[in-house]
This record gives sequence, structure tokens and C-alpha cells, in this order.
Amino acid sequence: MRPESDISGDAAGHGADGQAAHQPSGRELSGFKEYDKRTNGFARRTLTIISGWTLADSRNLQLDIVRHAAVSGLPSAIFCPRLSGCEIAVRIMSAETDVPMKVLLADGGLDEDERGLCDAFCSLCEHMPLYVNSERSITLDSIMDACRRLKRTVDLKLVALHRIDVIADNSGCELGKVLDRLASFADEIDIAVIVTSEMERGRVRIDGRRPLLFHLRNSDSVCQYADTVLIAHRPGLYNDKTDPNETELILAKHPWLSPCTFNLMLKPEYSKFTDQ
Repeated sequence: MRPESDISGDAAGHGADGQAAHQPSGRELSGFKEYDKRTNGFARRTLTIISGWTLADSRNLQLDIVRHAAVSGLPSAIFCPRLSGCEIAVRIMSAETDVPMKVLLADGGLDEDERGLCDAFCSLCEHMPLYVNSERSITLDSIMDACRRLKRTVDLKLVALHRIDVIADNSGCELGKVLDRLASFADEIDIAVIVTSEMERGRVRIDGRRPLLFHLRNSDSVCQYADTVLIAHRPGLYNDKTDPNETELILAKHPWLSPCTFNLMLKPEYSKFTDQ
């Protein structure tokens, strides 16, 4: 794992031989078994949008997908103007080692076994083909230039953009225009693009009702340009009859599947979702 700007000649081979044989050709798996079984993961040359009533849920889901891709040896990049590189590193380390984030962040909080796990993961990170850019003012043009460079040097496969609304504002563009360009860009350089986008605010969100496509902000543009739309929903946040960590992963739009739901479980102490 390294800053996106830190690309050297020796990085060019990372991930090329590490791609697992079980990866479907031209597709990147999510790491969630039932989802991958039904969908075969994310096709390259497509745009996927992740959303949810809670922004943290869409962030964690996106990081899970990127983490799984990078650990599997697939060159991946994440652009996150509202997350620091340090925070991303801690979240990924917690998710991979099952050492709680609060322990990682505490002074002297690690026991001997936990320290060994973290040391081993740090060694893995040195070779993990994940490139991070957390520049707060990054624009879409800058992101595209960086991705073209990564495509040439490491054969980039998957790109994640966290908070596409912020990137659109930084670029001085309407969200629909940004999504249109990203959809074309994914096809141009043969990558899977995964972005997080917000839901509409208001009474519906407060009620916590099951989100639908039209609850997404700029839903018309989302429906027009996104190939796949995933919505993370935790009903237990809004009623006391359900575990608040039980999560419905709603497949709201897909190129060939009808809308359906997959059951996940949030592990908040590790900043990740797992299969239920």
C-alpha cells in the first residue's frame, strides 16, 4: 500500500502474477461469497455506485471491496478527499488482522500476538498493489491522469472514489457529468470503477425505511450512468427488534439480475462487513 504519487519502475510487476486463478476473466470479486456467486463480482469497463442512509456504511463496504482486491494481488487505487491515508491504513489493518481499531490507535495497546499479526500485515502491505490518494482538493481530471499512469505502470484493474459529491464539487461539475465521464473512462482504460454517493436527506432517512433507487441523490443521473447500484441498509438502526449490525446489501440495479438482497454483518470494531 503506497501513496498514488509514489509509483516507480519496480511497481510495474506487482499484482500481475498474484491474480488468483479463481478470479473470473475481466471481473473483480467483492470478497462476499453469496454476492460473488450470484454476480461474479464487478466487471471491468463498468461503473458501480454504493450508497446507504449511513455514509460510514458505504465507506466501509467500499473499503472492503478495495481491500479484498488488493490483498488478492489486483492493482487497485482509492481516491478519498475526506479520509486520510493514515485512517485508511488503520481501517484496512484492523479488518485484515481482526485487531480492533481502538487497540491499534491506543498507545501500547497491542499484546504480543496482536503485534505479530500487525507486523506480518505491514510486511504484506509493502507489496500490496493498493495506491491511495487522499488529497482534499483532488479533481476528476487529476484522478483520470493518475489512473492512466497507474494503468501504464501496474496495469490498474479497480478504482474506488469515495464521496463522488465532493470530487464533483472540486471539479466544478454537476454529478451527472462526472458520472458520465467516469462511465466512459472505465471503458476507455478497461477498469472497474466503484464510487460512493449520498442518499437524499429528509424524513425518509429519519424514518429509516428501506431505501430504493429513487432515494439516491441525483437518482436520475445514477440510474442513467451506473451499471450497478448497491445500497447498504441496517434496519436495526431504526428499530429495537433487529441487531443494529445486521445489514441488507441491496442490489438495486444490475445489468442482468433483478433487484435482490444479500445478508451481511457489520463488525464495527474492525471497520468491516462479513458474510452473515
